[in-house]
Amino acid sequence: MPPQRAICLCLFLCLHAAHAGPCRFTLRRPLCSLSCLFGAGRCKGSMQKVPSSESGGAPTAWEMVHLKDDGVESSWSTVSFPFVSGGDIGKMTERLPCDGVWLRWTHGSYNYKWHNAPRRQIIASLNGHVEASVGSGDTRRFGPGETLLVEDTRGEGHCTKSLDGVGRRINAGVRERLGGRHAAEAVLFSFDQASVIELEFAQRWEEVGEQLARAGLALAAAGCEALLVAFEALRRAVPRVPVLHIADATAAALSGKRRVALLGTAFTANENSFFAQRLRRRGLEVVLDEPAARAELDRLIYDELTVDVVREEAASWFVARLERLLVRCDAVVLGCTELSMLLDAEARKRYAGVVFDTATLHAEAAVRFALREE
Repeated sequence: MPPQRAICLCLFLCLHAAHAGPCRFTLRRPLCSLSCLFGAGRCKGSMQKVPSSESGGAPTAWEMVHLKDDGVESSWSTVSFPFVSGGDIGKMTERLPCDGVWLRWTHGSYNYKWHNAPRRQIIASLNGHVEASVGSGDTRRFGPGETLLVEDTRGEGHCTKSLDGVGRRINAGVRERLGGRHAAEAVLFSFDQASVIELEFAQRWEEVGEQLARAGLALAAAGCEALLVAFEALRRAVPRVPVLHIADATAAALSGKRRVALLGTAFTANENSFFAQRLRRRGLEVVLDEPAARAELDRLIYDELTVDVVREEAASWFVARLERLLVRCDAVVLGCTELSMLLDAEARKRYAGVVFDTATLHAEAAVRFALREE
């Protein structure tokens, strides 16, 4: 078997995520405290319960709780759950930030899974149950009258799902071909998300290119033979850098298609984007969604998907857009690596062959390159 080629993944992630430490639970009775510990320092918070009468007339099913950090009450760490039926849950999740912890609660026969808890949050269940789990896989169930304190001390910011998705797909592809415990030989360079976003929206592409150039030199020194950039907008900065291009992998998979819709952020889903140009070079007609829909999708990606928020309303809206586009197009290209988060297993099966997930196609191209299949 020939040796693998070394590939490198340049992913759009927060640097602090690379220093994440283990998660753990701290359990007390009747107060159950769930603490996620990342890096140095942890929240020195205290809890103060607020009677339902002071929480805007909230039903007795849930209680509003204030979290005090070093004696200073923070408005963002206060939440009310003024609902009993499941109908109001969607409105509630729109109000809350998300980061780091999975929660699922039940009220009567209703079961709802909440993708990630806020960074510091107290949830008090007076009836019904709460289940919580963290990255370690540890899970606890909290019954009526118990309180769950969630602390996440990673600091501001978030990381995307790119590393988890692309890296997992690449390793799965290598393992499928070679068997056993084989995995891809790869080197990861993680960019500071906040700084890249700032440069991106300021259209300062030369400075983004300088960051990529520094990363490229470091990765070349590590022995990498090919570059995967998992964030499409970064390619605007470095058109001359040789990469396994996500658009080329996508175009190859679109064999037999003529008219394709391109979805993504405003930097990807526009007439002059690198992605659109690359697809046109392969003889494909590129169609864009209506301006209002493109703006809403851009907002969903940046405000929700990149912080791992997936609302049922957003998923339903997205599927409706796919249906409208497929009426006039042969295929739809998900030009943002997070968009597949809006499709459940049933939807992915239904749209197989007409909706193309670029993250999956990119990973498959990387596997073929690494194993010298092309």
